[in-house]
Amino acid sequence: MPKVIAISQGLEEIGRQLEARGYEVVDEGYQGYVDTILYDSHGSSLSYLTNFENVIDMDRGAFVVDIRGKTIDQIIYAIERRSYESIFS
Repeated sequence: MPKVIAISQGLEEIGRQLEARGYEVVDEGYQGYVDTILYDSHGSSLSYLTNFENVIDMDRGAFVVDIRGKTIDQIIYAIERRSYESIFS
């Protein structure tokens, strides 16, 4: 099952790139659980998360990634490892 990635408004291009790599990408209106939430700290917000139970599995949580300044490969690295960087680099 592909990971479900929520994107903030304005990140549609990144969403298309992720879909091309097999991820399920949803927008701020999605009512199901998500694995990762992407946002850009330079202009978007996480205001749609006012009802956490609608989008976050409270047993597992959701990983929140600030995509600002990151390449698509760095974003995918963060999604897959639920970490921004390897601690062994």
